[in-house]
Amino acid sequence: MRVYRTAPTRAFTTFSNALLRDATISWCAVGLLAYLVSLPNGARASIRKLSDQRKEGRDRIGAALRELEEARYLRRLTRRDRTGQLRTEYEVFDTPYDPDAPAPAPGSVEAPTAGPVPETAGNPASGDPDYGAPGPLPPGEKTRGKEPPSPAARLLTSLGRSDPRLTLGADEAERLRTLVEEWWSVGASDALIRETLTSGLPARVHAPAALLADRLRRKKPAPRTAAPVHPECDVCGAPVPEGASCARCVPATPAVAGFVAAALRGGASVRQVLRRRC
Repeated sequence: MRVYRTAPTRAFTTFSNALLRDATISWCAVGLLAYLVSLPNGARASIRKLSDQRKEGRDRIGAALRELEEARYLRRLTRRDRTGQLRTEYEVFDTPYDPDAPAPAPGSVEAPTAGPVPETAGNPASGDPDYGAPGPLPPGEKTRGKEPPSPAARLLTSLGRSDPRLTLGADEAERLRTLVEEWWSVGASDALIRETLTSGLPARVHAPAALLADRLRRKKPAPRTAAPVHPECDVCGAPVPEGASCARCVPATPAVAGFVAAALRGGASVRQVLRRRC
């Protein structure tokens, strides 16, 4: 596949590859999220208005919104407007928000705290030249001369912000870095890694680093296998047996042509007999 990109100078929105390649949500949900993020702050959106703008009906739009809500890309808030009537507002995030962050009070314009910003534009298997580019250093980091944490370590340390039982030190996260990178190498998304590491935890976690290391090793998904390639005719694209030629496009020898004609006549005779019996 060859991709041609333009460089827009106005009226454009930037998305991370981690969002667009999140395999935990459907294509419909990804497209809907991209549209919602592109809207200005304060824009009104509803299932009816969204379904009127595209071919998808209300059922598909509603299902996509539920996907985004379950994946923490969207949050619904019920508030009273100036007339005292209740109405539902959508809060949309370009990265899964932190479920422990409190929602803003009614009338507040401050946006809720989003989850950790994706540190990479994709995964190691994507060939993205921006993969692994470190983000900005915390205040004072340059003066101490300390290396910034790796993208994998940042993902691991961010788990403790949503669940204190999984709090890791910087050194512990760096020691587990290679295990996370192995998941990326087989095509796993950040969302899949988070779901695997945070779901079904015991009531008390005595050694979070050991628990995460065990899950990363034991539950690593298998590499994605390429779809089998079926041989096709070079002229018309019709499927043909391995090593064979298309009878419609490649002239056959008289013997082969006679055999094919006889087979076609026999098939027609059988179909005619079957029609009479029915």
